[in-house]
Amino acid sequence: MKPVVVMLVAVALGAAASAAAAPRLRPIMQDWKAQANRAQSMLSGAIPYDQVAFREILTTMTGDARDVEAGIKGASAQAVDAKDRFSKFEADASATLQASATRDAAGKRFQQVVADCRSCHDALRN
Repeated sequence: MKPVVVMLVAVALGAAASAAAAPRLRPIMQDWKAQANRAQSMLSGAIPYDQVAFREILTTMTGDARDVEAGIKGASAQAVDAKDRFSKFEADASATLQASATRDAAGKRFQQVVADCRSCHDALRN
């Protein structure tokens, strides 16, 4: 699960429209790291699947993504790309939230959230 966390951090820091935004994103990314690890543990069966806790994780991620997207200022290509990426992440996290009734359904949807993280990481790394 650690690659997912690295991707989340890379997305947030790369998406920042200004140097001042990076410190604001650090606590969000640190929380996402812990929560993504917890979600992955539930989905892998390492700990029991708790639908309420899983929904709380995704609700937080969805809200955070919406807030980050709203905070990205400017019309540069990088800013537009970052907004689009956080918007997609938010939509996919929301879809995962809706599929959280069972571990299997949630796990399938959560893979798209992970893919969103990987996509940003790959784009910002280059």
